[in-house]
Amino acid sequence: MEVIRAGKEWKERIISFANEVFGSDVSDGGFAALIPDVYGAWGECDKNHLLVLEDGQIQALLLTEPLSFACGQERLNGIGVGTVSVSSGARGKGYMQLLLKTVREWLKEEGYAFAVLAGQRQRYEYWGYEPTGVKICAEISPGNVKHALNSSDLDEDAIKEWEIVPMEETDPDTQKAWELFNSQPVHTVRKRENFVVHLRVGRGRPFLIRRGGEFAGYLSAVFHKGKVVVSELEVCNEAFFPVALKLFFQAQAPQGFEILLPSYQRERLDLIERMADGFHIRTDHSYYVADLKKVLAFSMEVKRRTCGLPDGKWEFATQEGLYRCEAENGSVRVVREEIPAAGKRTENGRTAVFTRDCGEMTRILFGPAAALWQNVPAPAGWLPFPLYLPEVDAV
Repeated sequence: MEVIRAGKEWKERIISFANEVFGSDVSDGGFAALIPDVYGAWGECDKNHLLVLEDGQIQALLLTEPLSFACGQERLNGIGVGTVSVSSGARGKGYMQLLLKTVREWLKEEGYAFAVLAGQRQRYEYWGYEPTGVKICAEISPGNVKHALNSSDLDEDAIKEWEIVPMEETDPDTQKAWELFNSQPVHTVRKRENFVVHLRVGRGRPFLIRRGGEFAGYLSAVFHKGKVVVSELEVCNEAFFPVALKLFFQAQAPQGFEILLPSYQRERLDLIERMADGFHIRTDHSYYVADLKKVLAFSMEVKRRTCGLPDGKWEFATQEGLYRCEAENGSVRVVREEIPAAGKRTENGRTAVFTRDCGEMTRILFGPAAALWQNVPAPAGWLPFPLYLPEVDAV
């Protein structure tokens, strides 16, 4: 048995193995259709998979796809973990545990701050993956559209100058869509050359939105088993957002649809709260935080830029150290200090005011349950810090 990081010559064998393990769960087209920018014609699968081999044959594998968040000039680098596959004959041998252990070691060696995946909680919790982050999910019904999206700007005459059409790689407006995506206050880092393909991850269908023939925005939606989910929607002017909702409803989802939003898009959430029958707040994905200082500092900056972060100071401790957090005069700062193994004390003898293990602290800092923690002495308005990965970036 050996563990290797596979080169691109393994691509077809990787796809064949994953399709066989998952079977009908990935439906028509297999992984090449499910994650096209990795397994489709565009992706090379070069050095982004760990394999367990027995006599040269794949017995287990997983994808380690680099991904980055951007907020202004700040970058937060991590990896998406996916395509977690073990052959039926190799189950129970501990191969996936070995791969997940290897991922943790590799993260630290390469300087990645986090890993993110989707999957059953207890399967990955042992390796430090915690369900966290905040995602808003709202159902938009025909009644909501009829009664809430009925202003003069959205009447039948005004809506006629708008259109929504499938986004194709060769359309010149694709460049404008990519530029619009990159203009957002916080976003993931995506390559221009495969932007449209990337929007098709998870069997998404990307669309361009035009007003009077001019580019006005784009969206990506998944149509699956009678349910429609808009996973990403960006517009050139925020006033276009309700128009885009009505346009998509009329053209593509007359039975209604769900839309996913990050918690920091406050103006959109205000509209959704006023028009929808209801919405729910849930965890985003499962994250393993390898460098809490980096993730925390980046998330504090995101909150400062998107919805404001009140000035204040807070310190807390985990088994990995004492963290001092500060927001003051439009800047944020996080400092990590080593602490004695025997206790959570600083060098001058002061005891940290709040101590939790790493997993619980991750959920407190970034998860929706932060509102339920009555004994967390963080400054008012701080928690939770935003951590949101768009569905099209998940692997």
